[in-house]
Parts: sequence; C-alpha cells; structure tokens
Amino acid sequence: MNMQGNSFSEKNLSENFAAFCELFFSALQKGEHARISLAAEETHFLRMSRGAVRQNGMVQDAQFVLQFMTDAGQSVDLGVPFVVGENHSIAQLVAETLSKARVQLKGVPVDPYLNLPSTPTTSRVSHPGRVLKPDEAVDALLGQLNTGDDLVGIYTGGSTISALADSAGTRHWFASESFFVDYSLWLPNGRAVKSSYAGREWNQADYEASLGLARSQLELLKKPQRVLKPGNYKVFLAPSATAELLNMFSWGALSEGALQRNDSPLCAVRKGEKSFSQKFSLRENFDLGLAPRFSENGELAPEMVPLFENGKFIQALVSARTQKEFGVPSNGAGSERLRTPEMGHGSMALSDAFKMLGTGLYLSDLHYLNWSDMIQGRVTGMTRYACLWVENGEPVGPIQDMRFDETLFRCFGSELAEVTREAHIIPETSTYGKRALGGARVPGILVNNFQFTL
Repeated sequence: MNMQGNSFSEKNLSENFAAFCELFFSALQKGEHARISLAAEETHFLRMSRGAVRQNGMVQDAQFVLQFMTDAGQSVDLGVPFVVGENHSIAQLVAETLSKARVQLKGVPVDPYLNLPSTPTTSRVSHPGRVLKPDEAVDALLGQLNTGDDLVGIYTGGSTISALADSAGTRHWFASESFFVDYSLWLPNGRAVKSSYAGREWNQADYEASLGLARSQLELLKKPQRVLKPGNYKVFLAPSATAELLNMFSWGALSEGALQRNDSPLCAVRKGEKSFSQKFSLRENFDLGLAPRFSENGELAPEMVPLFENGKFIQALVSARTQKEFGVPSNGAGSERLRTPEMGHGSMALSDAFKMLGTGLYLSDLHYLNWSDMIQGRVTGMTRYACLWVENGEPVGPIQDMRFDETLFRCFGSELAEVTREAHIIPETSTYGKRALGGARVPGILVNNFQFTL
C-alpha cells in the first residue's frame, strides 16, 4: 500500500476505505450493485534457519476485492491494490476500477443463486494484543537456543485488518493484533520435531516451554527407528494432529450445500445411520479473535455457532447462497468452511499422554490428508515429524513414516477414548499473497483403534 506520507494506521485505513466506498457506491447506475472487501496488514516477518536469522523485515500492505453485480444476476470479481495519495486520488481509483468492472462484466453468464446486497448489517470489532517489538524479537526467539540447535521456522507478528462494505449499507470492520511462531528443530540424521506457538499476548515463558518440549522429543528421535507393520494401533493424536483431522470437516463435510446434494459424509448422520462420541463437541468460536464474524459475502455469523454437542449433530455451515438455493436459513458461513473452530475439551491431562496410551503410537503431526472415500468419511494421510512408538507408557523411539486410512466416525466416534483438558491454538500459517486469518483451538485425543495401511 502507498499512502504517500500518511502513516499506516487503523484510523487512516478506515477513513480511506470509507471514502472509496462512498464514492464508488454513489457512482453506481440503476441495477448495479457492489460489495467491497479490504485486507490489510502491518506484519513483522522473521525467517530463521540453523538457529540464525535469515530474513528480517516489515510488510505493510492493503488490497481490496470488488464484487460487481447486476440485477440480471451477473457478477465479476476484481482484485485491486489499495494505492492512494497525492498522485493517485481516491476518485481516480474509483473511476478506473468501475470502468474495468463494467468492461469485464460483458458476456458473463447469469448466476441464478447470486446473493445480491440486501439487508444491511454492521459490526466493528478490535482485538488488541501484545506482540514482540521488532527490536526484541531476535533475542526472544533465538536467545534461549542451545549451541548447535538447528531451528528452522518463521515468526509473524503485527496487526491485521479486514473490512467489508456493500451498496445496501452493510459495514463491517475487524482488527486484530496477533502472532505465531511456526518452527521445527532438526537433527543431522534428517529427523525433526515440529511445533508452533501462537496467540495475541506474547508470553516468553510459554514460548520457552514449547521449545523445551520440542527438545525433549528431539532426544527421542536419536534412538533407532522402528518399522511397524500395517494394522490397527492404539494412538494418541497431539493437538496439531487432531487439528489436521478436524480440518477435513471443511472439505465438504459440514457444508449444508453438500448435504443438500448428498455429497457429504454427514448425510448418514442426518439419516441416523452413523453417529459421533458423546466426548466430541465442536463449534465455531469467533470470540477467539482469529477471524472476523463476517464472511466474504458480508454475512454476519453469530459469535458462537454450535456444530456438534456431546456427539449430537446440531447444524451445518450455511451460506446465503445455499439459503437461496435450498431454503435453509443461513448462519453466516459464506464459504461453508470452518474459520475459527474450537473442539470441546475433556478430562485427560496432556502430560499423561504416554501413560494413558500405554502401548501404541504417539502422533505429533499428520500431513497430506485427503478423502479416500468422502461419503463414508474415510480419510487417508501420512504420519510426520516426531511420531513415536510407546511401550508400557514409555516412549521407545521414532517410527518410520506410515500411511493411515481411517474414518471421522471412528476417530471422533466409536474409537474415541479420551480428550485432553488442555487445548492449543493451531494457527493458520499461510502467508502466500497475504497473512491468512483463522486457526483452531484443539485438544489432543486418545483413539483405541487407528488403521494403518502402509
């Protein structure tokens, strides 16, 4: 973003965005509608490798996405850098953007379920935090490393802003200060422990506790690797591994549109054919401050959206588009994907994971997850990083990576034995194009039987 002399601040962004929207909406002709969203950030990025800083800098950026629509049901989206200043006025930017939108709209087919701006809604939320200052970040992140620690990762910290306005009068604003450290510790033999620390209030003791746990797991990776045969094993999934499985609910499972088209594994739940454990609860919790309540279409979700309560399926994620197509009331889920999920906790202590597991597999991370049979809720993927073989409550050593093939109904249903009382924030760490919003608050789970195929 270039504001030519204006400081990058929430106040200046708010004023410039409001001015752009007012001019743009007033220039619309009869039968034209628009929805404009803003994504802005001021972020300190610090990349680390071999326990040293490799890149250190600040990013200031602001962009908006324009959705230009007509009464006929045509729509086109434009991504535009938010560049204003003495040599590029807001009025000029409005004229250029509107002209480009009208040209691109020509020939676009009609969308019968297009959600035109109608009933206005408003919200304004700010989540202040305490992130590391740029001049203290290096010492805080790397000052506690031991000689020879090979830490690889990224720290991002700062403010993010999302806003949305439409021609019907909707106005939303979301600002948050937050951080995450996404890192791994490596051994010369190529094995590694992955971990993360995230939140809105930096706590040095909590970060160092995370490092300490990662170091203790790294010591276990020095032991000989176990090669296990395919089959069913008792497993403990750490919060990061549990989060990967939960994310599969966003792949069409919790979408009301998919349910209406019989494309979701939860169709069997609605029919009473399958169920989940009473130990399983899940909700969208926007009070975590990880993502705005409003969707990309301006729909405003409740602060809490219960999805499962004690195993009972309460509701799916419903967008205004699905409401228009199938007549199911929207709950503000524009993309019908989880944005800020929180899984209910249990009574098991996370520190008792090895003891409660007894003999089986401790899974710290999973990756490459995908549906192997979506309608049956069957997921396949691989173990990753510090996954350990445990005997009689004691970790023995690392395992060779294995492929699993399991169902959500077993992991969060019939085979779910325990849920930890502690839960971790698992952040959305994507920075491709912009710093992504969202994340999950997730406990660890103990699963009696977990199927490995390779």
